[in-house]
Amino acid sequence: MAYPPDHPATFIAAETQHGVALTDLTAARWQEAGAPACLLIAGLPTPACFAALQDVAAHLRAPEGCPWDRALTWAKLRASLLEETHELLSALDAKDADKVAEELGDLLLQIAMQTQIAAEAGRFRLPDVIREIVAKLVRRHPHVFGDAVVSGTDEVLANWEAIKAAERAANGERRSPLAGIPAGLPALAQADAYLDRMSRLRALSAADAPWRSLAELPAGAPVSPEIVGQALFGLVAWARARGIDAESALRAANSRYAVAVAEEFAGGS
Repeated sequence: MAYPPDHPATFIAAETQHGVALTDLTAARWQEAGAPACLLIAGLPTPACFAALQDVAAHLRAPEGCPWDRALTWAKLRASLLEETHELLSALDAKDADKVAEELGDLLLQIAMQTQIAAEAGRFRLPDVIREIVAKLVRRHPHVFGDAVVSGTDEVLANWEAIKAAERAANGERRSPLAGIPAGLPALAQADAYLDRMSRLRALSAADAPWRSLAELPAGAPVSPEIVGQALFGLVAWARARGIDAESALRAANSRYAVAVAEEFAGGS
């Protein structure tokens, strides 16, 4: 259980006792007591660890729990997972820390509920999920947890992709370099992810890649979905070359447009 630094407690030594904050309890403080001492820590008003959230998810899906939660499946949770993710993105765009914390909690609930459904089916449990991500992070950061030496971020990313490729080869998988990038990503974000992946694998020329799709557009060609798509892909590459995330830039433009429309209609009412 994780307690905040200023959480109240009662320090008892010999025949005295007084209230303290956890941050005041240094090793010297215990030694100064000079006698057997103990610490009484008040309980948290609301549990604040992931295990507590998992317990809530289990209770919601128990026979005496909530009928709506008991009826949930992985497939049924898909839509709400996407919705919660986009709500978090909106909070991040607004730089609203309180809202970000709230939306992160909603995403944690998604993880807890998905895990609970899997546990009930005997597929995996929360410790399995955590064990897998811990092992993956350690394995893919040999420059932190091993003896590898890197010169900077570019080399870290290149090593990450090389380690992933080695993992796939060890599992007998032969896949496209773009495999694993979700097909359900928004189109601009997906294009950016493709370009990012290929640049990590050094399969793109830094000099001409950002312009390739735009340069290949035939002059005077009739407008078609293919031409528009090629132009958009080239624009994503052009933005990447300048350190701009196209998806975020378009989302911000959408937001500005919505605000402008709302202000226009409010002014005319």
